[in-house]
Amino acid sequence: MSEDKAMNEEIMAEDWVDEEDKATTAKIGVYRHWQFTLRDLQWKAEEVEYNLEQQRYERDVLQRLFEAAQDERERKHWQKLIAKVNKGLSITEAKQAKLAQKAAYCEAALALIRSDLEAEGIDPDTWEEDFFGDEFEDEFEDEEDFGDFDEDEIPF
Repeated sequence: MSEDKAMNEEIMAEDWVDEEDKATTAKIGVYRHWQFTLRDLQWKAEEVEYNLEQQRYERDVLQRLFEAAQDERERKHWQKLIAKVNKGLSITEAKQAKLAQKAAYCEAALALIRSDLEAEGIDPDTWEEDFFGDEFEDEFEDEEDFGDFDEDEIPF
């Protein structure tokens, strides 16, 4: 009877470890999600910054053309274009501010999650747990050699 009790305790301990691993993996998954979100926002912010620089230069060029114009009709033309660019600039600047705010939210979430993980003794940047488990690897282990590729087999 004591063997059965020891076996049950061992199974319960394994289940507890599995649950702990699942919880840690889930936390790392959430951390990675916020990292990817932040990275995407940073890429968008770079694009917006490029657009801002482009719009500012365009406004500068139009402003110089406006100042150099002698004819009132020509000056009105440049003035209208400057107004359009200024409107676009204000929209792009608002977009930039919104992206910066979202990035700040991501950074706050990452800092909180990081502190939770570090409190558990886990460094999320060095965590290399496979999110799909060993079963996923085993499924494709034997399929490394896919054979020769035959272009005639492509249906399109």
